[in-house]
Amino acid sequence: MFAVDKNLELSSVLRADAHRPKGKSVEGLINELGEKKNLPELQKLIEKTSTTTLVATLKTKFGRNDCVSFWSYLLEGLSFGYSSRDSIEKRYACVKCLLEGLQRVELSYKQTYDLIIRLCQHLSTFPAEQLIEILETCIEGIRMGDRKYICWKDLLPDVLNVLAQQQQILVNGVAMKGSEFRASIVRSLTTMRWPIEIVTPIADMFKEICLKSAELTVVLNKFGGILQTLSPTELPALAYQLFSMCSTCSDIMILVLALEKYFHRFYYKKLFADMQSNSTDFDSIDAYSDKELREAEETILHHLNYCTQYKISETQMCVVLRQNFNSMPDIILTPFMLSAIISMTSANREPESERLTTSVLLHFLRSVIHNNEHERLMADYSVWCRDTLQRKQVQLDYVFTVLIDQNKQGQDVITPGLVSLVFTLLKAKNNAPLNNLAMNFLTKFIRKRFVFGRGIVKKLAEWMVVEQDQYQFGECLMMLSVADTFTVSECVKTIKYVMEFFLWLPGEQSMRMMSFILPILKLSATVRDAFIEVLRKAITSSEQRIRSMAVYGFCMILKQLNNSNSQRSQLNSSSFCTQHSISGFSLMSQATLGNRQNPYRHFDMLTLEIIGLLRSCFNNNLTMKRVLYENLQRAVELNPKLVPHVLQFVDWHFRSFFQASTTIAEAEQFCVLFDKTVCSVTENAYELQIQDNLGLLIQFVSHCLAIFQQFEGEYDVREMHRLLRLAINKVITKELQFEEKNDNWAPLKSALLEQQMNFLEGLISYSLLMSQQSNDTVKHILPLFKAHCKVSETYKSYVSFSKKQLQKKSKIDKDSASTLKNITVNGVVKKFNINCLENIWDLSVLEKLLRLLHEDIVPFAASQNTVPLRSNVELVRFVLEIVAQKIEALRNEPEYKQLSHSRRTLRYLTNITKVIYERCIRRLPEMWTNFDEKTAALAAECFQQCLQTANSLYKKKFVDVFLKGFDFHTINRCKQSTEILHDIIDEFMVEEQPREPSDSQDFENAERQRTIGALMHCLEVLYDNLSYEDRLTTESYSWLLQFCKCYEIKSKHLSIVHKLLFTQRQKTHSGAFFNTIALLLCDIWGAVNDEMYEKEIPTPFTLRSVTVESAESYFSHLCQALRKQIEYIDYFIIKANNLNFKYRIVTEDERDVCLSQLRSMERSICSQLVHVSNALINLTNICIPLGASMDQLLKLLIQHYVCLKNLTKHFLSCAGSSQICIQSTKFEFLLRAIGKSLPTNIYALVSYIEANVIDKDQPNGKRSNPEAERAKILRETKLIPKVILHLETFNRFVIVLSKKSSSRIANFLHHGTVHDFRFRTQALKAAVERTFSHSSEISVDPSIGSVQQETTENELLERMEEETAAEPSGKKNKIRKRNVRSHDEDEQQEADSDETNIEEYDDENEGEETKSEASTKSVTKKSSKKAKNTQKSTKRKLRSCDNDDDGDHAENRDSPTIATTSRRASKKLRHQQLNDDEVDSEGRSSPTPENVEFLEHESNQESASQLFKNLAKINKKAKKRTLKEIDDNDEAKATGMAPSKKRRGRSSNKK
Repeated sequence: MFAVDKNLELSSVLRADAHRPKGKSVEGLINELGEKKNLPELQKLIEKTSTTTLVATLKTKFGRNDCVSFWSYLLEGLSFGYSSRDSIEKRYACVKCLLEGLQRVELSYKQTYDLIIRLCQHLSTFPAEQLIEILETCIEGIRMGDRKYICWKDLLPDVLNVLAQQQQILVNGVAMKGSEFRASIVRSLTTMRWPIEIVTPIADMFKEICLKSAELTVVLNKFGGILQTLSPTELPALAYQLFSMCSTCSDIMILVLALEKYFHRFYYKKLFADMQSNSTDFDSIDAYSDKELREAEETILHHLNYCTQYKISETQMCVVLRQNFNSMPDIILTPFMLSAIISMTSANREPESERLTTSVLLHFLRSVIHNNEHERLMADYSVWCRDTLQRKQVQLDYVFTVLIDQNKQGQDVITPGLVSLVFTLLKAKNNAPLNNLAMNFLTKFIRKRFVFGRGIVKKLAEWMVVEQDQYQFGECLMMLSVADTFTVSECVKTIKYVMEFFLWLPGEQSMRMMSFILPILKLSATVRDAFIEVLRKAITSSEQRIRSMAVYGFCMILKQLNNSNSQRSQLNSSSFCTQHSISGFSLMSQATLGNRQNPYRHFDMLTLEIIGLLRSCFNNNLTMKRVLYENLQRAVELNPKLVPHVLQFVDWHFRSFFQASTTIAEAEQFCVLFDKTVCSVTENAYELQIQDNLGLLIQFVSHCLAIFQQFEGEYDVREMHRLLRLAINKVITKELQFEEKNDNWAPLKSALLEQQMNFLEGLISYSLLMSQQSNDTVKHILPLFKAHCKVSETYKSYVSFSKKQLQKKSKIDKDSASTLKNITVNGVVKKFNINCLENIWDLSVLEKLLRLLHEDIVPFAASQNTVPLRSNVELVRFVLEIVAQKIEALRNEPEYKQLSHSRRTLRYLTNITKVIYERCIRRLPEMWTNFDEKTAALAAECFQQCLQTANSLYKKKFVDVFLKGFDFHTINRCKQSTEILHDIIDEFMVEEQPREPSDSQDFENAERQRTIGALMHCLEVLYDNLSYEDRLTTESYSWLLQFCKCYEIKSKHLSIVHKLLFTQRQKTHSGAFFNTIALLLCDIWGAVNDEMYEKEIPTPFTLRSVTVESAESYFSHLCQALRKQIEYIDYFIIKANNLNFKYRIVTEDERDVCLSQLRSMERSICSQLVHVSNALINLTNICIPLGASMDQLLKLLIQHYVCLKNLTKHFLSCAGSSQICIQSTKFEFLLRAIGKSLPTNIYALVSYIEANVIDKDQPNGKRSNPEAERAKILRETKLIPKVILHLETFNRFVIVLSKKSSSRIANFLHHGTVHDFRFRTQALKAAVERTFSHSSEISVDPSIGSVQQETTENELLERMEEETAAEPSGKKNKIRKRNVRSHDEDEQQEADSDETNIEEYDDENEGEETKSEASTKSVTKKSSKKAKNTQKSTKRKLRSCDNDDDGDHAENRDSPTIATTSRRASKKLRHQQLNDDEVDSEGRSSPTPENVEFLEHESNQESASQLFKNLAKINKKAKKRTLKEIDDNDEAKATGMAPSKKRRGRSSNKK
């Protein structure tokens, strides 16, 4: 029966054992009692019911709605009170049935979760054996990998937590703690294979397990590897579980790095390849669609923001990122990583409150972007950096383009944060690369997301007003206005907001701000009318700067005007004209121009209105008129339709400076009214008022007339031409008189002469601009120039005479106790100087002059008229000088002129450079030989200024536009400009042969060096713009090296060649170079230690260019090159630290690659440091002159040891995270190379500085100034303590690393030297040998106090005199020095100056504490060991600043005189007599201290006289110590070794 119908079987079982009062079943009774919360009755019922019945009932409930409630009542009945063992077994059988049923029957997740949660509430009442079996069932469910059976994810964490809290459990018969069992289970879970189908439930399970930090790192790393195999649709859910699991910033970074790898692999890698046109796999089918990947990325970013918003603060995240990823732009600057970091910023979460908060994560991103740009520069200028980076820099333009495209599709998860990041880049001060990145981003962003345009423009305008000293905001607004004029023109409210500030801001600030408004004037009549109204108010202001701003603004409006954009709004419907005011013109003119039949009616009327407003400028001073002439001329050049109106506007003002009759008979009455330009204020001759500059006015009118000839115009300009031609004729015929030289000088005459010279320059401009092939006006240039030279000579004589007169007047005023009157021009103090005389020619005039003087055929002049001009040397010189001055002045032009964006200026600059290069530079040797030497030098300097200005203003366009604009090597198939300059310099250097000295020869050499120096500066600019991949980069280094090997440099002007050599060397070559060429200075300045200077310099590196004249600059450039290398190394050390952190958090499959990169970088850093250190070893052995050069070297040493300390700290951090092998990283090799040799040279260099700091070779009769000498000593030695401090700090870190890594690298270090006193080793050796030879028995612990009591003062003096006489004469000092202080005077001064600092000790070295403890213990040793220690006293090493066990060579100083020795001995003896008690205590026997090292060199021993000399300081020190320290001092004195002391500002390493 049961085999046929199982339902009947279950029914029979229920009927057989059920206790059913009143006819109810067990199921009904359980539900009834459970609902009533009658737990005792429920327990009794369940106890009477068999296990089979309960299990069968439970099985029937699976899938029903009341299954959860029945299961809850069943568990409550089985777990109520103190259950019997039978109840426990029943409950476990039901639990097993439940787990099997969940595996067999598919329930909804909610039902499954409710069932498991109710079971988890009673887990604490289960025995450990049952819990272990439940745990094994859950683990088995994980191994199954069934998506439908995931109840274990909610059950396993609670079971494991309950087991972990138990004190002891039995597992397979083995007793262990609950925590140990938990750790083993977690370890087995992390090592087992996780089925891909259930990784999200596994992550949910681990989230509920309270994982430790190490366990969480392992779990996250394993999930990071599994992520790479999932589909995009599976990522968001898993990412949410993993982000919820993270508790620290490092955990977040583990996941973000894994996700970044995933999206780069499946999406961004191909996207960047397509953008760079490098993709070749056109037929491939991607595994996932771009839409799926983008949707997954957006969802993950949302989960990241949600999970970290309240758990991890932005500051905490920034700290971790700054410490460990600041120098890893290749990791951070990826689209996904940037999006992830931006999503966690407060600016992205709360964009409305971004003004009040500062997002530190955005500043971190700015720092990373800055480091990326810095890496780009390092890669361009250093081949070592390129090799060490092993990759290309991040192309941020591509990254930002991707982010903009993603925003265009409406995915705005990070849009607020992204815009805030761009503004953070834009706010960076004095950082043009970051500012340019922000400007380019905003330009592209507004084009594609114009809906954000108004907000961005408003924010830029506000920052532009607030940060007036920063120009990037106005420049960005201008770029936006040009790129997307329509979007910016809609921001009328913001534009009017900016205009309101024009009436009270400084004029230059307002002119700079209005640059973004000008492009809008063509489109928006509203903006144009509002702008005109603001300028109308500004032109009537009382401040001159605001009026100048108004003139500039009106001229800019005229430049933009056209008939289509010049219609004004009418005042009323009956208005005839469309303008508010056209005052200043006749009614006939108004009627004619305002006629509706006039096609240019609106343009003419608005132009007349603006010009009418500008007419007031003629009543102002020169400053206003300069602004008017300059900007109105620019407007006329760009908008020729203005010419008739402008000529009519300026005509009457121009004629007012001339007096000429209209008839021919009265033509001789012509004169120029220079008095109208300059006048004196009242009766004070020293206060001048310049009203106008007639030369500028003539040049402005000449430009207008030249443009007027090219277009048809109705205005009559014949009278203006007649006046100018008449003026030229009068000057040529000398009928027009200028100021003559006389003895009655006055400031007014000098000012008039300046105006007359500018007047002649204006006439030259007119002759040049009016010149054509059909006329001869160019012939007037030479006579005009001669007249200019004559006036200039008069001006020079006046200037020299005025100086004498002012000096004489100053003496008179001084006697009469009155003050000298200053010469003021327009209220500004001015000094008349021929060198600062202003020239009025602009770039267009100068370009024509250069073409006229240097080109064979010009289109605007006949050939026969240009020959006399080209042959005039003075004219050619003058033009080249003016060109150089004007080109150089472009770099200092005000910011509001926006020259870096001016195509007109770039065109003129390129054309001028082309003429000079083609006609002068390429033919420079010919010009030098056949024409004029000074002209050739001027041409070279002019070419230099052109290149430097173009490189400064147009850096981005230098190669593509400027360089190709004058160097046509590709078209002409000739050498490039760099190679041509090489050949010219070689030719000039070959011709420079030694001849008999003469004045003409000196002048020629000076001009030759001037020419070569200018060409060298040109090469510097050209080299700077050469790519390291260019062929010329390597050839330039070869040429520079050959130049330095072949030619001697006798001038400081040419020493720039060494800078170029070092720069090109670093750009093209790596390896040892600077250590060899540093030895060249030993031949010039000498060596501190000649024994170290034994190597001969290899012939390939013997540079003849290093001479006495160029040695100082050579040394400076060498230090700069080494400093730059150390800076690069410092950056890569930080990069290695970041890479070490990445190694600790990446997944297992990436660790080998990461570790190999880290070890490669460490080896490269150590190798480069070896090269730098070897160069410093040679530099520290050179007798460098004290002063700036020595300070430069000491600062370089400080920087070097800071770099070494940072590298040591890096290895210390690596020792804890990874197995580090010091030998494999070449750090041991580095210590072998510099550990002892460099400190030895440093200590010798310190002795050299102290010996030469005071010059005692004073002239006879001249007394020394103690205060000056004291100041000089402090100035020259102020850096020495810092050098020693950093050296000892580096040694301390190496000792700690040696202990931590169990290596012996500390043996390669140099032991520190105390500089508070010096030992005379020769005297010590002689005294000890003499004492040993006369003594048959030597006491180990002689009482110094008793010896002093028994020895009289006279006997002591006689003994010291004998020792002094017996001392062997020292070797000659090999250090080149001017004067060396005697050794004993040094010690006496040090003893006096350090009297208050005797008690100070250097406790920085960790090894010192151990040694001092050993020394203390040695006091209690038995006296039997004293004799044994005495036998070794001859091998005892005493500390010396000049000698050590590594062969350091000490300076041998002259012996002190007998009188000096006697005085010191008397003083010390009297001092010791005052301390009898201390002497008695010191006379006690003491053992040999353990901190004394024994050596085989007897030359390192102390003299007996030195011991007595230091005894007074030891006694004074003993007063301030404890009894324990006094015993140590007694021990040191008994063994013949004085305790070291720390001098102020210096650190000593006690051995």
